Amino acid sequence: MLYRRLLIEWLVVVIAASLLVTASVRGRWTAPLDNILLDSMTLIRPANADDRIMLVEIDEGSLARVGNWPWPRSVHAQALEMAAKARPAAIGYDVLFIEPTAEDGRFAEGLRAAAPVYLPMLPGLPDADGRAATTADQKPPPPISAAAAGLGSVDVNFDDDGVVRRFEPRLNGAVPHLTELLVRRIDPQAYQAHPPAITQIIPFQRPGAFRRVSFDDLQAGRVPDALIRGKVLLFGGIASGFGDRFLVPFSAGTLMSGVELQANMLNALLHGDFYHDVGTPWVLAFSLLPVLLLLLAFLHFGPMTNLRLSLAGLVVVSAASVALLLTIGWWIPPGSALLGLVVVYSLWGWRRLAAVSEFLTAEVVQLQKEPDLVPAAVPASGRGDLVNVETNRLHDVIAQLRALRAFIAEILARLPDAVCVVDDDGAVVMGNIAADRLFGRAVRDQPLLPLLAGIGLGGAVREGEVTLPDGRTLVLSRAAIEGVGTIIRFADITELKAASRAREEALQFLSHDMRAPFSAVIALLQDRTSGDSGAVTADTALRIRQHAGRGLQLADDFVQLARLENARVVAEPVDLAGALAEATDLVWQRARQRSVAIRERIDDDDLWVMGDPALVQRALLNLLGNAVKFAPEGGTVECRIVREGALAACSITGQGPPMPPERARDPFIPFAPGTDAAGEASRGLGLAFVRMAAERQNGSVGYREMPDGMKEFTIRLPLATDD
Repeated sequence: MLYRRLLIEWLVVVIAASLLVTASVRGRWTAPLDNILLDSMTLIRPANADDRIMLVEIDEGSLARVGNWPWPRSVHAQALEMAAKARPAAIGYDVLFIEPTAEDGRFAEGLRAAAPVYLPMLPGLPDADGRAATTADQKPPPPISAAAAGLGSVDVNFDDDGVVRRFEPRLNGAVPHLTELLVRRIDPQAYQAHPPAITQIIPFQRPGAFRRVSFDDLQAGRVPDALIRGKVLLFGGIASGFGDRFLVPFSAGTLMSGVELQANMLNALLHGDFYHDVGTPWVLAFSLLPVLLLLLAFLHFGPMTNLRLSLAGLVVVSAASVALLLTIGWWIPPGSALLGLVVVYSLWGWRRLAAVSEFLTAEVVQLQKEPDLVPAAVPASGRGDLVNVETNRLHDVIAQLRALRAFIAEILARLPDAVCVVDDDGAVVMGNIAADRLFGRAVRDQPLLPLLAGIGLGGAVREGEVTLPDGRTLVLSRAAIEGVGTIIRFADITELKAASRAREEALQFLSHDMRAPFSAVIALLQDRTSGDSGAVTADTALRIRQHAGRGLQLADDFVQLARLENARVVAEPVDLAGALAEATDLVWQRARQRSVAIRERIDDDDLWVMGDPALVQRALLNLLGNAVKFAPEGGTVECRIVREGALAACSITGQGPPMPPERARDPFIPFAPGTDAAGEASRGLGLAFVRMAAERQNGSVGYREMPDGMKEFTIRLPLATDD
């Protein structure tokens, strides 16, 4: 029932919106808004001022030096003759010479000397039909007209708000515009490629975009010939007394002199980059399309999405209008479309709210007739607002459902394992925090199969133990819920599996590696006791000592590694160079016995790191001890301490046998098979301790094998702060 009511309201809004937009387009209701957007285009379009155009301005300084206006025409003749020496391409003289004077002949001489020079005239005004002229054309006197290369109109086309935005070459009858004559002369190909249409929008350049010189400087010969050679000179007045100023778009300077306005028209003609008004049918289609699309979206999306779509529609319509203007030069005013979007959103919101309000009121009445269905939240009373009473009762029902839903959701969210409730279509309708963490995003309302594929589980859900590509191990179990779907549980047993593997490796280590030295000792003793003499030779004693020492070292490494896994690390400033010196002292005797030299290169002997002093020293001792143990007789071990940003790095470099293949990729893996310097089995517990110690202190380790066979082990720890 509610959907049917909303559909009727929607159809009414569609009809009303279509009529509103159509009336707005035909009546140009949004012209002020459209003009603001059009006027701002000068601010974002790239500058395109033609270097061939140069303004010769009759400014305040020229009036002060030459005299009050109007000047004798001999002054203009002198300026033209000075300009002629530089051989400009053409001259447009935006000054009316209508009345005959005694100096017309002198001015005509200047025109012929500077030819071609084009002068303005006043075309006769057309009648109401725009055909026959009601007044005669006003041209310069015959000597001047004959000497000029051509006469053209300099009239401008004003919009309804009095601003000049458009160019109409034949504004008053058949008289061509002055700028059109100039383009025909200096660039016939450009004129043929882009002949001026009936009415075009001027792409204004920013104020001051065109080159300019003062009339007085030109007349006095202070302008270099090279500056104006081959240029199109536009003469005109810019002094405040001329009154030759026009309102132009604000982005072009608000007020513009007539000669600069002519320069903008000439520039657009030369480049053929006028903007064009599209016809009313195109504007109507452009305005109706986003409004109708938004109305269709109203039927499928909720209020918040519709608000976003409405705001996006305003942006897209404005951007599309600007893009069409800047790319292909079509101007489609967006104002009517914007008005339609705003009105449609407001109108639909009002009508939808009214329909929903009436529906809720009817539902409250129905609930009131059903006894014991909803406990009365508001005592029955003959006073008060009926709408408020019914709203409160409905609120009680919603509150009960919300509390029940929150209770279920809280239980689900607090489960330690990832749990998803999936409907019959395969979409997740509920999921807990652990599920969001497992899949790396919110799982609710997401299809299950893409979620599974995202963590490396493709295809259907299979119960049992699975291993993900990143190494995690999960146990999947499921249970069907009638009428809802399926509950799927993802139990993460990665840590349990890792602990199990660690136990197996530890048992293997205890059962084999740690037993091996002591088994060798027992074998040696049995061999001695079963002999004739029963005495222990020096060689046997040495071998027993070596095996016992190895067993003791393995036990110590294992205990240290096991303790570090669960130990609480208390960080404090540690002198890294001092810790290295202490480690060097501890291995000095062993290095001396093997004639191994230990060299230190400390770039900064005042590097303090944050860490546990005992762990830092033990890690350095392990690295340095390994380097000495594996170094050849008479070899060298180099220790270096450097600063790496916010870290301090201690590198131990030395010679040694090739890294076993099992450890070549990562020498710091514990319990990895390998051999020590004596060729006996080694499990790498010392290097594993170094890595764990570094990571427990927010550091890291590194290893690289150099082309010359040198091995470099590095431990990096965070620098201690001043605090």
